Amino acid sequence: MKIFLFTIFLAMVVPLSYGQLPATRELDSLFAVYEKNELFFANVLLKRDGKTLYQGMSGYQNLEAGIKNNSHTQVLIGSITKTYTAVIILQLVEEGVLKLDDKLSKYYPEIPNAGRITLESMLRHRSGLFNYTDAPSFAKEVTSPVSKDNVLERFKRLDTLFTPGTQFRYSNTNYLLLGYIIEKVTGDSYENQLRKRIIDRLGLTETCYGRPADRKNFARSYADNGKEWIAAPMDWNTSWIGGAGAISATAADLALFFERLFGGALISPESLAKMIELKDDYGLGIMAVPFGEKRFYGHGGRIEHFNSMAAYNPEDKTVIVNLVNSEKRLSSNDISIQLLNAVYGHPVAYPDLSDRKEVAVETTVLKRYEGTYAAPGFPLEIRVFVKEGSLYGQATGQGEFPLTAYSDTSFEFRNAGIVMNFFEKEGKQGFHFSQGPVAFDFVRKP
Repeated sequence: MKIFLFTIFLAMVVPLSYGQLPATRELDSLFAVYEKNELFFANVLLKRDGKTLYQGMSGYQNLEAGIKNNSHTQVLIGSITKTYTAVIILQLVEEGVLKLDDKLSKYYPEIPNAGRITLESMLRHRSGLFNYTDAPSFAKEVTSPVSKDNVLERFKRLDTLFTPGTQFRYSNTNYLLLGYIIEKVTGDSYENQLRKRIIDRLGLTETCYGRPADRKNFARSYADNGKEWIAAPMDWNTSWIGGAGAISATAADLALFFERLFGGALISPESLAKMIELKDDYGLGIMAVPFGEKRFYGHGGRIEHFNSMAAYNPEDKTVIVNLVNSEKRLSSNDISIQLLNAVYGHPVAYPDLSDRKEVAVETTVLKRYEGTYAAPGFPLEIRVFVKEGSLYGQATGQGEFPLTAYSDTSFEFRNAGIVMNFFEKEGKQGFHFSQGPVAFDFVRKP
């Protein structure tokens, strides 16, 4: 199993005047649909300038006990932990304890390529170190505790994938090691440093390292097997994930963390500017999250069956948190899009629950559609390409998205409500793009 990144896909927006409340009724209706059809077990929060705009829940914190998700529900936030780890590293840099250009060899010289890997390259996932959670044995071992010495011994044998600093490759190895470095230079545990430097400083009463000792408000995660919800068959032992993914939190605490981070309560303005300086859309423990022309900064995490995201827009001080402990048929990314649709005045789209049948389209047909397309008045270009026998799209500066075929010419990315119908006119290949009420005709560039 992996800890994944997240992307909010393309969504055109109409600006809303600041301070105006979102479409609360529409969001309430949307969550009623989620609840009725058991599409998500989720807990979400929208805030602007410190004020709650919307908080919604659906499904269960603990299905077996009949406990519904609520404002105090805690979940494992997975890779959002990396943002906390990066903050602690930057605090230690400000204190003169660490330098971003320190080599890994200063702390763990036995790691391959350690003399060429800097702390900054680790923070940016540019170290070239193999992602240890991709190892075939990981899923079999992750339920049992592991010692730091055991992990480091394994890391000595890791493959290196490229010359450090030359490219981006997401690797949890970077952040587990950064957590160890925090412990080495402070002479303290990562857990204690997290508590002293972030949790206690911000008054995060529902945030902790690992699972809370009192699990009264801790959610279970579930998978849909097509007939019923099945609880996650295993609990990851957080000794395996440390500074890469071991924090638990509520939506309210996550929102407050991002608000205070961007408000200057944790690191200096200079450190924050460095943190959000992006290379390949990734900064220091944080990534760009585009929504139309808006830019949020945040992170996401997937661990067990938990799927979480949190992001902040410094322009209008809007924060979004989306914590999902079960999903069926749809991606939790759809929730994030609809929440932001509501914030920025775009109509909220309800999920398509129809049972249309997918069709197989010959690769030779799909390849006819490959190319980069543009439309007058649309701010982004869309690249269309074939990958592993399926058609994909990718808007400028955003993540790729798979297109499901319903005919030789009709394709959809349901999670974001994107429909693309291909046509040929006057010898030019194009497609009609629609997303809710937004519609454009794109034509392939020469």
